[in-house]
Amino acid sequence: MIIIFNLSNDRLACILTIFVYMEYILKLLSVFLVASVKYFWATPYSFGLKLNVWETIFFMEAGGILGFLFYYFFFGFLFKELKLLWPVVYNFTPVLFKVRFEMWIIRQRELRLTARKFTNRNKIIVRMRKRYGMWGLVILSPIILSIPVGGLLGNKYFRHNHHFIPYMILSIIAWGIVSVSLFSSFMKH
Repeated sequence: MIIIFNLSNDRLACILTIFVYMEYILKLLSVFLVASVKYFWATPYSFGLKLNVWETIFFMEAGGILGFLFYYFFFGFLFKELKLLWPVVYNFTPVLFKVRFEMWIIRQRELRLTARKFTNRNKIIVRMRKRYGMWGLVILSPIILSIPVGGLLGNKYFRHNHHFIPYMILSIIAWGIVSVSLFSSFMKH
């Protein structure tokens, strides 16, 4: 069976061009997506895909910045809307789940009454937050934590600080340049 397409030469050339560049486009898109989730691993991943330094820097920075902004505002939306949607969701849940959930809530209240209020772990968390604060999150989030965790913690603790987003973007840019320069010196491709 022979299928004959009635495509003009221009359309056929355009379709073939898209298929030829599809592998390259998917490489760039995958670097963008890796950078938006785990920023530190985007550089070796990009060099493993044989992309050059400028492509790596551009798509890493774009993925990191847009990923951070997406997660920051997504978690802000989620924190606000969960408070509003909880009664609606609770009304539509089956009775068995409601009973189990209420039993779990009662157990958690009892455990909270008998538990120690301020554990060593809580002391460490409070000490770290007071000692390093926003700067610790801004500096450590792109490399050690991850972009989604930085967006979550930033929205949770620093959403009222108007300097947090610009500082976080500057940190993402700085860490991107540092990581590309370090990895490019070690991984000659």
